[in-house]
Amino acid sequence: MSAQWKPLIEHKGYLRHFWHPVCTLSEFEKANASGHGPMSVKLLGENLVLARLDGQMMAADDRCVHRSARLSLGSVCKHQGKDTLQCPYHGWRYNDAGECTLVPACPDRPIPPRAKIAKYDCAIRYGIVWVRLDNSFDCTEIPYLGDWDSEGMKVVVAESYVWETSAERRWENFTDFSHFAFVHPGTLYDPFFASHPTVNVDRSHGELRFQLAPPKEMYETLPEEAPMGDFTYRCSMPYSVNLEIKLWKDDSKFILWTTASPVDDRTCRNFMVIVRTEDQQPDHVHLAFQKRVLEEDRPVIQSQWPIELDSAELSVGTDKISIQYRKWHRELSQAALGGKDEFKAALLSEVLEER
Repeated sequence: MSAQWKPLIEHKGYLRHFWHPVCTLSEFEKANASGHGPMSVKLLGENLVLARLDGQMMAADDRCVHRSARLSLGSVCKHQGKDTLQCPYHGWRYNDAGECTLVPACPDRPIPPRAKIAKYDCAIRYGIVWVRLDNSFDCTEIPYLGDWDSEGMKVVVAESYVWETSAERRWENFTDFSHFAFVHPGTLYDPFFASHPTVNVDRSHGELRFQLAPPKEMYETLPEEAPMGDFTYRCSMPYSVNLEIKLWKDDSKFILWTTASPVDDRTCRNFMVIVRTEDQQPDHVHLAFQKRVLEEDRPVIQSQWPIELDSAELSVGTDKISIQYRKWHRELSQAALGGKDEFKAALLSEVLEER
């Protein structure tokens, strides 16, 4: 590795204060024959177990406090009329608060007070399971997804996919206009229009917001299934993108929403939801096109080195979005070290460009 390399973001503890997706609800329900888990997931380098106990989704450390067996290898079963998560090794059972309620080898003895697993905030939204590892600041929300439950809109939640790159690299790939002409020629863009103007980038309510109008002249050169139109972005920090497209072909609405979840420093799990005005096309047509685009991106993004953002990378004017994005990440990282008030102020700061 080059001696000049230095990570852009050195302190990543701030990411624990955000909500991150860990699997789709469909993936969770398929992970175990019961449909209630348990399921193993990984977030920010930590092994977690998911289980649905008495109808409520639970996320906790995937480690029994007794002899450290993976709880995700266990089962969900009843104890005293309530669902519990049973360890596969010695059968210790944990309730929805993470407390051990039964030690089968010592049923008549008091359960040790320390017999409790760490439990985390967990919620289901948009057909996706979300986890927040640290709620001590309690100023973050599950990211925005437009028209999720609007009448007349068709919703498709795709299966998640894993890339060998950082979540920051994946986010920048999705919002990088300059790569379209070179990575997606004939798919999303006509290479003739390789240059593009800079855009206004606003920071508001925990989101980066900006708009782009690609040249309409290239519309006839692209596949019919390409969702081309006027782009409006609402990007919830740290890794979500809500791209609303006003389609040129009929002025209908097409929303492409994506989030990259940091499995660890070298890997991210990615989620995609398509929300569109009801049309006559089957879902697989839209999913297949997006998969085609992703497969054009993936080898290029996985080739970036170092995997983490590099402070020595050279930026130009058309990198304005990623410049602002990186700047905000650095601010959040430093603010989190100062405590809740500083972090909240940095997250909810309003920075609007003059028009």
